[in-house]
Amino acid sequence: MISIEKYSDKWEPQVGLLRVKQEQEKFIVGNADEVIAALQQHEHPHVIIENDQVVGFFFLDLLYSKTHHFTHSKALGVRALVVDYRFQGRGIATKAITSLPDYARLNYPQFEVLQLTVNCRNTAAYDCYAKCGFEDTGQLYLGGPAGPQHIMQRSLS
Repeated sequence: MISIEKYSDKWEPQVGLLRVKQEQEKFIVGNADEVIAALQQHEHPHVIIENDQVVGFFFLDLLYSKTHHFTHSKALGVRALVVDYRFQGRGIATKAITSLPDYARLNYPQFEVLQLTVNCRNTAAYDCYAKCGFEDTGQLYLGGPAGPQHIMQRSLS
């Protein structure tokens, strides 16, 4: 069973072991430990758990609409989502992303939409988000470190 949990120190050793495939490294901004160390108060780290093991990581950005000009005014940003390469291809990302709207409605009821960006060259991630109900807005975000990114969103209503 796949679940989403808020990050806590008990997960630190496992989070430090998360890695992506070499060809995916260009799409991430560092390993999960580095991301966690740089997070601001409005950025809430989460882990994806399968059978008491951390298999993925992401954070929710509560000020996404304030820091990104393209966003919905009540957008909750989904950022830096990774699934460890050893667990890819098993539907884990699909299950986690599919469960994210319910998780967000329960834990972040003040938001109306989930928004994210995905690199235009990262077709596997784009297809996964689309399969999970995220829609491409038709706009591109040009501020990403690895090139243009599709802007995608999913309503929480």
